[in-house]
Amino acid sequence: MRVAYVINQFPPNITAGLGRYVEEITPHLAGGLRLAVFTLNDGHLPVHERRDGVTVHRPLGRVLGAISRRRRLNRTRRTEFLLLALNVVVSNWRYFLRLRRLPRQERPDLVAVHDSTNFLAALLCHYVLRLPVVFHVHTTEYGVAPQRSFTDPAGVFAAVERWLGRIARRVVVATPEVRDQLAAAGWDRDTIDVVCLGGTFERRLAGVDRAALRSGAAALRARLGIADGDPVLLFVGRIERQKGVYELLEAMEKIAVAVPRLRLVIVGEGDEAGVARIVAEAGLDGRVLTSGGFVDGPALLEYYELADLCVFPSLFEPFGLVATEAMALAKPTILGDGFSRIFLGDPAEPAVRYTRTDPGAIADAVIGLMNDPAARRALASNGERFVRERLSWARAAEETIAVYQEVLRAR
Repeated sequence: MRVAYVINQFPPNITAGLGRYVEEITPHLAGGLRLAVFTLNDGHLPVHERRDGVTVHRPLGRVLGAISRRRRLNRTRRTEFLLLALNVVVSNWRYFLRLRRLPRQERPDLVAVHDSTNFLAALLCHYVLRLPVVFHVHTTEYGVAPQRSFTDPAGVFAAVERWLGRIARRVVVATPEVRDQLAAAGWDRDTIDVVCLGGTFERRLAGVDRAALRSGAAALRARLGIADGDPVLLFVGRIERQKGVYELLEAMEKIAVAVPRLRLVIVGEGDEAGVARIVAEAGLDGRVLTSGGFVDGPALLEYYELADLCVFPSLFEPFGLVATEAMALAKPTILGDGFSRIFLGDPAEPAVRYTRTDPGAIADAVIGLMNDPAARRALASNGERFVRERLSWARAAEETIAVYQEVLRAR
């Protein structure tokens, strides 16, 4: 089966959860598919290459390529988000041109389009090339979701999402909650398949040197200026409203009083200036530390190893790979009520603790767990077991390929 994979991130261009998703699932998909990936170019990568059994196409425009080469655009800033969106649309047009130039017998059997930002490629492949399209919905934050990163009074994003949902042979989502959300917005529930993702660190942890990881975390603690024995509360994600980071910062005023030596470490990029302003106004200087930008690879593992407790109070998450990251490393984890309930596991032995995404509830959850070491140990053990036993990228790939096969059989 020949599949064209349209996705905005592909290694080594990883800047968010979508990049981690494709990095982990692609090796499994490549074993069962003839996969050609069409993805963005950050201005430094080859336009064409063969990588781990996958053909990768990264068209590079002159203007946007020049911008990308100077610095990485931050999607949480409106102007830079619009530039990124423009880059996606222009790249989509280039993907279509390349596919159209292929002889009919060499065209893909199916086009898998990831997220509504790649709407142009999906529509052109459907209407012009007459290729079946599978639409992977990784986030609905721009259209259907009630909590959005950007306001859209005209409802353009929601309309585009619904259009893609209509033309797609199947729609793939990561949780039952996203399926229910799309169905409530008028999508055909019968065309939506739930394929839960795997654990982000599945391959990386297989060969990790735990002693070296602890040593790296100790060095990181020293660089951050955190004294030995001071507890660390960790947040990982984009610094923006959807992730609940502002509610967490407000909660820190109460947490700081109840747990005097605790430090909150924020790992991610986005509104760093806003965080600095809130910290200064709240008198939390020295109690809140930031990574200074996006962190991935071994460095991210060291941040998790540093943590005594992880908190991700998102207003909405289509899946939330940060949860699997923390749980895989046996870190007790608090999730906002915007996360799927799949992470709970056995209610009698929960794998995570859920909280309402308001400052008071977040503070109470953090304070309660920081004062209860036995509860933290139980969450850490249950969470690590849940990821190991229930979340697998091999399973996710098998279920994804099964969706593609069903589309071709129906065709």
